[in-house]
Amino acid sequence: MARSKWLLATVGLGAVLMFGSAAAQTSPAGTVDVKAPSVTSPADQATLADQYVAKMQVSATRVRHLLDEARRAKDVVKTTCLSDKLAQIEVALKSARDRTASLKAAIARGDTDVRNHEFSVMNVLRQRAEQLDAEANQCIGEELGFPGETRSTFTIDPNIAPIDPGAGSDPGIVVVLTPPNQVSPTR
Repeated sequence: MARSKWLLATVGLGAVLMFGSAAAQTSPAGTVDVKAPSVTSPADQATLADQYVAKMQVSATRVRHLLDEARRAKDVVKTTCLSDKLAQIEVALKSARDRTASLKAAIARGDTDVRNHEFSVMNVLRQRAEQLDAEANQCIGEELGFPGETRSTFTIDPNIAPIDPGAGSDPGIVVVLTPPNQVSPTR
């Protein structure tokens, strides 16, 4: 009796797995699964995508200017940091340009799923470029010095003896201190 229940359960599980995987493979090729459709119209998406690319270009130009200043100042630390941020912004910018072209092509075809996907990716790229721009502002270079003249002040404690007690009262007497003998730490 128990054996037949196990056999029935195994066959049932096999059927679910077989038909479940077959059902997962029946979706048409080339479609993009988008969880939530965008409420932005296609024309607005294209306009926003162009604005995103323009803002990313402004960020790249600004970071490039900061990088040129750091190079002129021969600040290796800041140059390295800004160079890294600029490279990442330029990669995001290139990808955003490619995605904008794909977005506009999807709008022309009337492909809502691809259009929404490309617009979602554009939003992520825009956010990443904004983050990199903010990080570029935080690149810290080498400290060249402090403004103003450096001053040192000191006070002598009046409770300290005016003469070195180890020197004795006669300046001609020399006290020789010998260091302690070395002892092995394993003894």
